[in-house]
Amino acid sequence: MIKKRLNQDIESFLSRYFSFEKVQSPKFGYLALEGKISIVDDRNKLWGHFEILVLINKSEYPHTTPVVIEKTNIINRDWNFHISKDGECCLDIPHKLLKLKKRGILFEEFYREVIYPFFANYHFKKSTGYYANGEYDHHFAGIVQYYREEYGLKDFKNIIAILETALYRIKYQPNKECPLCGGHKYKKCCRKKVYKLKGYGQPQLMIDLELFKQQHFRRTKGLE
Repeated sequence: MIKKRLNQDIESFLSRYFSFEKVQSPKFGYLALEGKISIVDDRNKLWGHFEILVLINKSEYPHTTPVVIEKTNIINRDWNFHISKDGECCLDIPHKLLKLKKRGILFEEFYREVIYPFFANYHFKKSTGYYANGEYDHHFAGIVQYYREEYGLKDFKNIIAILETALYRIKYQPNKECPLCGGHKYKKCCRKKVYKLKGYGQPQLMIDLELFKQQHFRRTKGLE
């Protein structure tokens, strides 16, 4: 059933995007697409072309994030441009991609809403000096940015308490003072955040918790 769904989605994509074709995958268990992205602005002016390779995990589709590799070497191999030295594109903050992955990523939609905008944004930054949809950080700084922008969380101690509650499924009285941030009622503040964070799964929550604990320790000890 998964294989049939993937084949249907890819055939639909190829019927609309003629510059792409299936190719031999360099990675076992992945379907590979290779093609050219032509970036145009809202006045139909051509900004440039990119040749890319897309790899999709066949056994996990649609709950998998496509890997996108820029092959033309137009983008500097630098994290400032969200690309690795091997040309693999960092399409967004990992937590946002994980959220999409858990919901299910349909490739054609992902191409329109994530892949194409990524390359269009490169040209936008080259001409203006900044990204049209804002900048995002990498590594731990990206995680901090995500918690701040998605949940309004800035205090590491509070984030650690919320992560531990989500990870270890700790229960609190919903109508009593919030033990995590001191809010008037637990159900009015941190409980909603706890429930949302559970959706990322235990492996990601464990990673986040350990990183925030390490950084909180460094801060309290004046190590940074």
